[in-house]
Amino acid sequence: MIALALLLAAAPAAAESSVSTDSNASTPPAETVVTVPPAPGSEASSSGGTTTGAGGTTTTTQTRQGELLGPPYGSRVGEKREGEVWRPIDAPTYEKQPVPSESAVVGQSNPDLADTLKKKKEPLSPASKQRFALEVKMGPYLAEVDRSWNGSGFGPYAKVFGETDSKTGETIGAPKKSVYGAIAFEWQITQKLAGPIGIGVQWSMARDKALAPLADGPDEDGNFRSAADTVRFTVMPIALQAVYRFELLADKVRWAPFVPYVKAGVAYGFWWTKNGNGNIAVIKDGEGKVVDRGRGGVWGYQLNLGMMLRLDFLDPDTARSFDRRSGINHTYIVGEWQMTRLANFGRKDSMNLGDSTWLLGLAAEF
Repeated sequence: MIALALLLAAAPAAAESSVSTDSNASTPPAETVVTVPPAPGSEASSSGGTTTGAGGTTTTTQTRQGELLGPPYGSRVGEKREGEVWRPIDAPTYEKQPVPSESAVVGQSNPDLADTLKKKKEPLSPASKQRFALEVKMGPYLAEVDRSWNGSGFGPYAKVFGETDSKTGETIGAPKKSVYGAIAFEWQITQKLAGPIGIGVQWSMARDKALAPLADGPDEDGNFRSAADTVRFTVMPIALQAVYRFELLADKVRWAPFVPYVKAGVAYGFWWTKNGNGNIAVIKDGEGKVVDRGRGGVWGYQLNLGMMLRLDFLDPDTARSFDRRSGINHTYIVGEWQMTRLANFGRKDSMNLGDSTWLLGLAAEF
């Protein structure tokens, strides 16, 4: 046991002696350099280390910042060149695609619609300027020809155009109102006072028709009228008026599409009477000479108070599109009360063609 212990103690000394012997040789021993990589996840830093090479040479090595044992994951394999920065290649990322719109889904199944959707939409043109208004309206009308009649019984107009007995044709009641039609055109001069102010012209007409009464009274059968001849009476008033329409409320409040308006001005009423042949009726004396004709005209005035219902509120988008395409700004339903006084401003022995009535119609501003 003692001998074995001595042999083990002598072994390191022999090895050291061998190294010293080899160091005297002419070939220098090779230098061994060991590079220690930094720990994963830690920042690279310079650190010193000591190793022992062949022949007992001591060499100090450092781990330099960024140096690894091998190229990083995803980088180019090879020697790093000057100025290059080697970084790992990140894994690809995927963005979530938006849900396709309904028009896109429909367009894929409808090639014609898809082509339409691809076309560039033209910019909308502005609304057209409002400068004019047009009204078309109707109502009942009865010229007050007999207004100033003070005699007994029916007046001259009622005797001709009044209600008659179905058998004899004798007048038994006042005339009924006839159909009255009117067309009004307006030039809107300004829009500054919460609505347009303008000048308008209204043309209107009413007609009445009856069997012609016999001049000499009833015949042998007791008939008061001719079965073969008719008489027609026509009145045609024309008015020149100043017009104001309050449109501010309808422009600002969608649920209040009402436009009140007022018109006032002078009027002139034409009138004529025609016989069954379509000729102007005449009055002859005992010798057959024409002493008067059934036609003439009278001056007066006319007043209109009305309310318009703007129809744009039913479909505003369609109304705006219609304005841009046709130039019609607004459309309305019109209801108004009209008072016409046509009697040469109250002069005696003048024909009276006026009446007070209600009218209903349509209107447009453009």
